[in-house]
Formats: sequence, structure tokens, C-alpha cells
Amino acid sequence: MKFFIIIKKKSQRIKKKNFAKLGGKQLWKHLILELKGQKVFVDTDSKEVILRCKKNFPWVIAYQRKKKFISLEEQQKKSPTLLMIDNFLDNFVKDNNEIVICTHVTSPFLKLKTIKKAIKKLNNHDSVTSVTKHQEFSWILKGKKNKKFFPINFNPKVVSKTQNLDPVYMSNGSFFIFRKKTFKKYNNRIGKNPYYYELKFPESIEIDNKEDLNLARKII
Repeated sequence: MKFFIIIKKKSQRIKKKNFAKLGGKQLWKHLILELKGQKVFVDTDSKEVILRCKKNFPWVIAYQRKKKFISLEEQQKKSPTLLMIDNFLDNFVKDNNEIVICTHVTSPFLKLKTIKKAIKKLNNHDSVTSVTKHQEFSWILKGKKNKKFFPINFNPKVVSKTQNLDPVYMSNGSFFIFRKKTFKKYNNRIGKNPYYYELKFPESIEIDNKEDLNLARKII
């Protein structure tokens, strides 16, 4: 079982998001500390992260991101995430049956015990991904020029109670779990028979914008 984490130096919605202070520590350190004792690999473009991991977090192998991945990200044409995972697998994972957990430091409340529970779902599924349940009246906005809202889980002509609605599950990006052979077969973090693992609040919090960060600061 090996953990793979991408830590970026820059971010769009929050300046240097991964280095924002949360509970007296930089955001990226929360998950790293939670995974103490595990085999953790960090792909980063931050020299600070590499130095800190080498000095303070001996269970972490942090290495410099390849220039071609940085270039792809800067061009904003294509996310290099899958390429970076593939690079990690080729260099650090020999066994095709090895379980890999791709997780993100933007999930500061995620617990190792939760991840271990999710891993058990691989007994009957080829991959596991974390989701958040929403049981509310939901719409999807479609169209490039003439945008229009379409209901997802209800009939607008019928008055319904929220408890009777079909729940909508949204990816929260906290983790993707798979074996090396599954990723190599589908070139994806999610296979053909995934299990959608529901995370409860506050583990489901993903720091994506300033509102998320402010909420996390109130909780911690």
C-alpha cells in the first residue's frame, strides 16, 4: 500500500493554497502528519516541501516534479495528473497488485482509519473514490451559448419532500484507491467497477476556495 500526493507551489483560487495556515500549521502538513508511518510519495514543484519532508517527515519520499508536467500545467491546456501518476507507478511501484491511494492535502480532516475502511471495498470492486452525498433539489446547467437549467433528481411539476429525493453524489477529490494494474489498464484512477465511498462532514471538506478555508479554520 502506497500513498501518492501532488503538492503544488501555486494555485488559482487561493494564492499558495497548500501553504495557507490552518490551526497553526501549513495546510499540506495536516495530511502528511495523519499518514505518519505509511509509505508516502510526494510529487512537488516546491523545494520547501522537499526539504521539509527530508528533515521532518522521514516516512515521506518527496521528489521534484518533471519540467514537462510543470509546462503542461502552466499552459492550462491539459492536466498532467494522470501522467504524473503513471510516472510514479513506473518508478516506485513494481507489483501490479500493489494498492495505491491518490489523495490530496486539500482534505485536512481526512483520517487514515477512513482510508483503510475504504480500501476493504477493493475486495469486490476495482477502484474506490470518495464522494459527498447531497439530498437536495438539484439542477445541471447545460449549453455553451444558450445555457439552460435541467433538474437532476426531481420533477418540477411535482411538489416533493427532500427526504423523498434521490440523492446526488459528488466527487470531493479526497482519495482515489486502485491497484497498479487497474490504472495501467484504463489509464484512469477509476476503473470499470468502482465503489463510491461516502465521506461524512468534516472529512468531506475539500479546500477549494476561501470559503472552504474559512470553514476549516472555524472547525479545527
